[in-house]
Amino acid sequence: MRLAASCQALLCSPIRLLHLAVLLCVLAIAPAAAYAQTYPDRPIRLVVPYPAGGATDFGARVVAKYLSQSLGQSVVVENVSGASGAIAAQKVIHAAADGYTLLAGTINEVVLVPIVNASVSYKYQDLTPVGEIGTTSFVLMANPKVAASQIDELLALLRKNPGKINVGIPGVGTLQHIAVAMLANQARVDWTVVPYKGAAPLNTDLLGGQVDLGVMTLPSAIQYIRDGKLKSLGLMSLQRDEDVKNLPTINEGREIKGFTTDAWLGLLAPAKTPAPIVQKINAALDKVLEMPEVRKSLVTAGFRPVAGTSAQFGQLLARDDARYRQVVASVKLVH
Repeated sequence: MRLAASCQALLCSPIRLLHLAVLLCVLAIAPAAAYAQTYPDRPIRLVVPYPAGGATDFGARVVAKYLSQSLGQSVVVENVSGASGAIAAQKVIHAAADGYTLLAGTINEVVLVPIVNASVSYKYQDLTPVGEIGTTSFVLMANPKVAASQIDELLALLRKNPGKINVGIPGVGTLQHIAVAMLANQARVDWTVVPYKGAAPLNTDLLGGQVDLGVMTLPSAIQYIRDGKLKSLGLMSLQRDEDVKNLPTINEGREIKGFTTDAWLGLLAPAKTPAPIVQKINAALDKVLEMPEVRKSLVTAGFRPVAGTSAQFGQLLARDDARYRQVVASVKLVH
């Protein structure tokens, strides 16, 4: 009895409890830290939520190529399209949290789809932010047959033909979808929204004249504009892009002011991926984004490279989640 009481007193000592807590923390962290030292020892899968050929796919493949060199293992791109990117996001969410399955995620499937689509069960917190890759702007594009060359002319055309002009988006609940809803709401116009399963089929129909207008990322739009195959009605940002300074914004017209919907691309992992693994991938990504050849490839395509910590990327996710919950509620886009 005396021995038991002595042991109980020893275990209940505040100092002993503190030491025990520290020991448990060390024991919990040690395996993850040791695992990170050997990571990666096999190929990494990078899941892209959209078909090959789009801006997200391009940016992901540029990063994957050089990330392979930085980490010393192959980074294999896997395109998993559908449900506005939700299928790919869920695939990564349900993967093992070991750093071998990553998502080349965008604001669409990470933040917006869970807000807009009530049937989607995940939230952005189900993914671990690894690091941002870059940001890009949207461009409101038109088939050459559309009788408008800038935003004010388009708004006048829409008011003369309510509901008769259509605009394509790469998926329901995407940022492009929210952008056209915001623009229609602000300008008080009516058009028919046509959802596609990804940017590539939308671009094809826009080029072919099957759809009048489309919201495209700047990387996808640049070459079409330069070749004269499609025309820009304005960059959907507050300011002109530093690398495409001759492209006006829709805010430079008479009616639309203060409009912006820039998008981001970044790396994410399943929730509960060990912090040492996340830090190792983030450090490798930062090195990649400092490479002149990588920056040149991304900038030429319309991305503005952004290097930073996983915590900074996480703060961006939280800000966007809060902002677009308010926006979606105001334009009544939840379905």
